[in-house]
Amino acid sequence: MPLDVAYSIDADDFVDPDRAYDLYWSGVITNKRAFVCPAADCSAQVTCANLDKDVQNMRVVPHFKVYGAHSEACCIASGDPVDLEIEPAEMDGHERRTVDQSIVDVFKLERPASYYDEHSVEPGADVHVAKKRARSTRPYTQKLGESGIVGPIYSVRSVVSRYIRYRSDETLEFRRLNIAGQDVPYASIFKCIWEQDLDDLPDHPIIYYGWAYVDRTKANNGYRIKFKKNFKRGEDGLITSCFVSDAFIENYKLKNLMAVRLSKIAEKDKPTAFVFLYGQPAIRTSNERDYANFDLKNLDMIDVNYDCPLPSRYDK
Repeated sequence: MPLDVAYSIDADDFVDPDRAYDLYWSGVITNKRAFVCPAADCSAQVTCANLDKDVQNMRVVPHFKVYGAHSEACCIASGDPVDLEIEPAEMDGHERRTVDQSIVDVFKLERPASYYDEHSVEPGADVHVAKKRARSTRPYTQKLGESGIVGPIYSVRSVVSRYIRYRSDETLEFRRLNIAGQDVPYASIFKCIWEQDLDDLPDHPIIYYGWAYVDRTKANNGYRIKFKKNFKRGEDGLITSCFVSDAFIENYKLKNLMAVRLSKIAEKDKPTAFVFLYGQPAIRTSNERDYANFDLKNLDMIDVNYDCPLPSRYDK
């Protein structure tokens, strides 16, 4: 039975593959094999495959794989039904619905201050004791030790990763994404930048994607990301772009991941990337010419890939 969640010894917490990926690239998790089965009385060893890969596509998505033996009493090994929570219980005592009742991921636009806190387990410590402590120090239900949680999403990268995963396991039609209290189908949140008319676009942020050129700015203080295909306004094409400053990257917890991808792409003979970003384009005027620009709230709102991670019909 595949694991949706595992206990991280490095982070001393229960994490899904997306959070494990974030914590690895921020330096909290240092060993992709330092995970165990989330069940209360099981210490089967688990690895997070592709945790150290700075790319994602249909074949390279972080996921947990068990390489140790489950205990005889492990409910996961026996294939018993597992109740997975959408997110931790609210502080007022009202719990979120379980996955079997409503398959909804929650996309939050800012991470909590404690997201990258480090609570590593001392070498030689009893992992069962550590798991019990992790359960007791967080406002989760008592079922956490048996099944774990499916936590909120905090980045466009994680939205794309789950979208790929759901397409692969053929559950996409059952999956929805909650943004600012509104549930929408996963497929409806993505729109290709391919000569779309600005007047026909939603009047709220969504995830736009497409191939883009990536290069250093003339002032050498960041990267300019200019999409190959532009937005239109009537018959006029508007150069469509966004800017990622070096200072923005330096202040980002996952700067290692972002810096590696952008620098590798900018140094290629053909410096192009497949880019996803969450936002709403705005018209800017410079030298009597209009442009369509995205202002990023933070670097969680953009994902830069070497190749198109989506099926071929989206590769445009």
